[in-house]
Amino acid sequence: MKKKMLFCGLLCILCLSGCGKRELLKEKLEAAKIDKVVVTMAMGNPAYGADCKIITDPKEVQDFVFLFNNAEVDEKIDKEDEWVADSGSYAFFSGEEQVMKFNVNANDPERIWINDAFYEIEYPDDMADPYGLYSYSNAEKIVVDENGNPMKRPKE
Repeated sequence: MKKKMLFCGLLCILCLSGCGKRELLKEKLEAAKIDKVVVTMAMGNPAYGADCKIITDPKEVQDFVFLFNNAEVDEKIDKEDEWVADSGSYAFFSGEEQVMKFNVNANDPERIWINDAFYEIEYPDDMADPYGLYSYSNAEKIVVDENGNPMKRPKE
C-alpha cells in the first residue's frame, strides 16, 4: 500500500512539474540595455514586403521588455491544430546587436516558435499583448523586404 501511495505521489509531482506553465525566458532581457525593438509583421507576398516598426521610444521599448520577460509558455500546439502562415517577429536590440528574437505564427503573438514547434504564450493580464503594443506604438510604419531593408511597396 505504501509503495502504491509513493508511486502515485511521484507520478503527480512529475505530471505537475511537466504540465504546468513555465517562463518564456530563463535569462531575462536586461531592460537598461535594450534600446530598440524591431517588429516585423508576416511577409505574405515578398514583392509587397512586410509592415514594420522600429520602436525606440524608451517607454514603449520597456513595455515590450516587461511583456516578454513576464510571458509564460503554455501548451505545445498539436500539429493538427497548427495553421501554417508566414512568420512575424519581435527583435530586441542593444545598440546594433540583436540580443533576442521571437518568431510568431503570422501576426499572432500568442503562438510563438520555440525550437521545433509552436507553443501558446500567455502575457501579463494587465497589459496589451505584443501586437497591441505594436499597434499603439507611435513609431512610423515602414515596409521592409525579406532581409529587413526598407523598400517601396509597388503600386497596384
